[in-house]
Amino acid sequence: MVSSFLFILGLFTVSHVHAASPVVQSKAGVYHGRYLSEFDQDLFLGVQYAPKPLRFAPSELARNTPGKHYNVTQYGTDCLGYGSDTNLLVREGWTKLGEDCLHLNIVKPRTNQTNLPILLWIYGGGWQQGATSDPRYNMSYLVQQSVLNKKPVIGISINYRMAAFGFLYSQEIASSGNQNLGLRDQRTAFKWVNHHIAAFGGDPTKVTIWGESAGAYSVGDHLNAYNGNAEGLFRAAILESGGAIGPPINGTEWYQAMYNNLTASVGCSGADDTLQCLRTVPYETIAPYGYQGLEWFHVIDGSLVPRYGEESLIRGKFAKIPIILGTNTDEGFGVNGVNTDAQAVEQILTSKRWNVNETEAKKLLELYPNDPTLGEPYGWGNRTWPENGLQWKRYQSIATDLTMYAPRRLLAESMSKYVEGVYSYRWDAPKFNSTPNTIGVNHFSEIPFVFGNTNQRITPLGNSSANIELSKRVMRMWTSFAYDLNPNGHGVADLPNWPQYSKEPSNFVFRADRSYVEDDTDRTEGVAFINTIIR
Repeated sequence: MVSSFLFILGLFTVSHVHAASPVVQSKAGVYHGRYLSEFDQDLFLGVQYAPKPLRFAPSELARNTPGKHYNVTQYGTDCLGYGSDTNLLVREGWTKLGEDCLHLNIVKPRTNQTNLPILLWIYGGGWQQGATSDPRYNMSYLVQQSVLNKKPVIGISINYRMAAFGFLYSQEIASSGNQNLGLRDQRTAFKWVNHHIAAFGGDPTKVTIWGESAGAYSVGDHLNAYNGNAEGLFRAAILESGGAIGPPINGTEWYQAMYNNLTASVGCSGADDTLQCLRTVPYETIAPYGYQGLEWFHVIDGSLVPRYGEESLIRGKFAKIPIILGTNTDEGFGVNGVNTDAQAVEQILTSKRWNVNETEAKKLLELYPNDPTLGEPYGWGNRTWPENGLQWKRYQSIATDLTMYAPRRLLAESMSKYVEGVYSYRWDAPKFNSTPNTIGVNHFSEIPFVFGNTNQRITPLGNSSANIELSKRVMRMWTSFAYDLNPNGHGVADLPNWPQYSKEPSNFVFRADRSYVEDDTDRTEGVAFINTIIR
């Protein structure tokens, strides 16, 4: 795990706190931040939006303490650190993590403008790991580009509980109403921003929520939450490689087995109230089992997740707001070792990510033939990687469309029926990497570009002028969208216009050599069939 100290050292190499350090007085408290001279930005790090929550219970918005002073110059405790080695953390006594971790960070440009729009980041990591202190999510470069484009925004990133601590589920959890705690943490953070960001110069009516992977799925859940009631907490959204459908939100038997294993592992299986017993187990005892070897996802709870995501989209029960959404060309959600039709069907049926029956699985094989020229990674012709499986490219295509591509198209189609300002993309950079271990444009490929961190120890942009220029362009598009709901206000002369999806079902294709617009017609029949499966 990257410590807060190393993170700050990596980001702010020569900066220091001096007399210009910012102070903000608000109803929440008096916040003493730090000034980042390299970017001319004020930072408020580790701002607590909720006190330490009761384990396996919802968080509560931090109370107002208008006269209390807070030093917010360092990142707060991670809920679960980026790249954390759980064995190492066990040996260190889990001192790098904690349950008092519900903090957010604010990056504000020094500008004469007030009422700045907000771009609020929700990290991914499968809802199993992640942290705002991950240096790949440094928002200073992004905010800097917004200023250079004369459309300044405030960047905010939020921590939330993950793995069992944020998404534990069982009959016991359901009966106590404690589902989807990580998502509820995010909603609590939204409310803190709504109540207090004006004191920092932000406009609470102009919040764009933004996430990638599990962060984008989180955004999709907030679109569907409470039958589409955004509660005035956000006006727009950006979803990178994730959407409003899946991953699994049923599977009660699966979750119950994991819950039972957890209680047995920490000595609570014989308790009269196993949930209460789990709350009393010391953190260093339960943490290894809460984070290791288990995958906890969101579930239907009747309110924040009211129903299957696809049902919400079909019924129009979602927040109708402008969005940017997209996927990478070769997301790569298949598995190795698929050699036959029977194995492909077996993998589709046994995956916990999809709610697909055998008839539907066999239909998918018809719609996605075992033709390597059609499989993923796309654009490689007849080339195959038999060591990954004789039907690896076929299964990769099916898995990616089930997980990412088809849900992206359904959300774009559904949202564009109600609002303008729907912009869809396909990320296609870098392209055709011939390195055997880096095949295609995979999941997470866009992250170095959208954050633009040029520290070569952290991101792979390197010295490539084409990569750096593409990074600046996409950062300006994202911040321009947050500023006035139009990604075309980027100020770059040589880019094609990005059309609204409602007027022209299309994708803006991001490439380092030449970006362009394409019709959104790839794998039409297969994607249409996938979007009839309720999941």
